[in-house]
Formats: sequence, C-alpha cells, structure tokens
Amino acid sequence: MRRFSIHPVAIILWIWIFFAMKPLIALSYVCAIVVHEFGHFIVAKKLGYEMAKFCLSPYGVSIGIVDKNLDFKDELKIAFAGPLFNFVSSFLVVGLWWCFPASYCFLEPFVKTSCLLALTNLLPAYPLDGGRIFVSMASFVMREKTAKKITVILNLALALCFFGLFVAFLFVNFNPTFLLFSIFLVGGLIELKTNSKYEKIDIYFKKEKSFVVPKICCVYSDVSVGQLIKKIQTSKTHIFCLILKNGKIINLSEKMIINLSAKFGYNKKLEEIFNKNIKIN
Repeated sequence: MRRFSIHPVAIILWIWIFFAMKPLIALSYVCAIVVHEFGHFIVAKKLGYEMAKFCLSPYGVSIGIVDKNLDFKDELKIAFAGPLFNFVSSFLVVGLWWCFPASYCFLEPFVKTSCLLALTNLLPAYPLDGGRIFVSMASFVMREKTAKKITVILNLALALCFFGLFVAFLFVNFNPTFLLFSIFLVGGLIELKTNSKYEKIDIYFKKEKSFVVPKICCVYSDVSVGQLIKKIQTSKTHIFCLILKNGKIINLSEKMIINLSAKFGYNKKLEEIFNKNIKIN
C-alpha cells in the first residue's frame, strides 16, 4: 500500500514560493520536480523496483521505501536519473527557443529552476541524490558504514554553510530558502539509517490472473537469472523467449524463472543451465 507524507520543511518552503514568487516561477518549479522524479521512477521501474511511498520534500519528491538489499549499482543509476532528466529536459526546451522564439519568456523560468534543482540534488549530502551517489560510489572502495560517516560530516558542513548564507543575506534581502535548506540537510541525517527509498518487487507473492495478455521478451543465453528477475514487473505477466546459440528457442514463464533462481541462484548464466539440458519444473 502506497503511503503519502509531507516533509515539515516542505510546507513552509512551498507556501513561501507560491506567495513570494511569480506564479510562472512557482509553476516552473513544480514542473521541474515532476520531471526530476519521473526520471527516478522510470529508471527504478526498469531495474525492477516500484513506488511504495510518496513523500513531498522541499527539493523533490521521495518515492519508495527502505530496501536493505538494493544493489549499489542500482542505487547509483536511480539517484543519477533525476538530475539527468532535469538537464536533458532543459536542453530540449532550449532547443525549442530556436524553433519558437516567442516561447522564451514562458520557458526560461523552467530551464533555470530545472538546472538549479539538478545541481542542488547533486550536492553530496543526504537525502539528496548526490548523497546517495556518493555513498554508492564510495562503497566500492570502502565499507558502506565508513562512506556514511563521511556523508554525515558533509551534511553538517553544508548545513553550516547554508546557515551562514542565510545570516549574511539578512543584511541584504530576506530569503528563508538557505535556512530551510540547512534544516533539511540536518534532518537528512535521519535517512542515513536506511539504505534506499525504493522497494524491490516481490515476484514470489505476485498475484496471478486468469486471463492476461503477456509481455513477450526475447533474451540470449549470455544473460543471468538475476537479470531476468529484474525485468519482471508486478503489473504485467512476462514470457521470456530464450534464444540459445544453436538457434533453439525455449519459452520461460515467470514461475520457471523463480524456480531457476531458487535452484541456481541469481548469478548463474542461462547458457550454463540449458547447455546441460537440465529439466526445470
């Protein structure tokens, strides 16, 4: 069951945005967040994860729940997808200016807010995407626990920097954004206790339907059982057509793949299994 929640800092920030800024800028900010989270959602879906929690935060929308078995490579891809979608969408919008110059005044705020949102999320601090990217990359060369300790220091350092900017701007122009962001980063330390915002689809308890139109996927024998598992979605029924090197085609149902994972594990290549003519129930 999907749960919806709102970050306390988000309420204050969003109220300030809609009352202190022009409606077009506020709308552009919302659109940039939608594009950002759509990127996370698409990549997570492709990797076999689904949204189970929807949390409105100050600088984005957190989707999913804790999954202690999330692979670091998957975490890296999902986290980077949001900022990437922001940059790509901004690039496409800039391209529209060449075709429709009159759209510049309407689309310029979106380009600025989208790029700003992407750059902000790339800061190496939790719960921003940059913090997850840092921990995922650092975990390849050090223990995850050590990587998270470094992130705690980065969170506190950035929080102090933004609080200093808030104090400095009090003498120029009142802007609560820096203060709210500082509080947000301190609160983000709580999320370091969890590994991920995404839930892995549990295909072992997937509900079966009497009549379905299957999604047929052709795969070659050099893929592993785990790669097939990641392609299975709870909303669809899959049939995999395995093409062996000798040209023979074997149809694999989801139940057969589950049996393969239980018998051989995730890392076993399909060619290693079917070249031995092993019977799968």
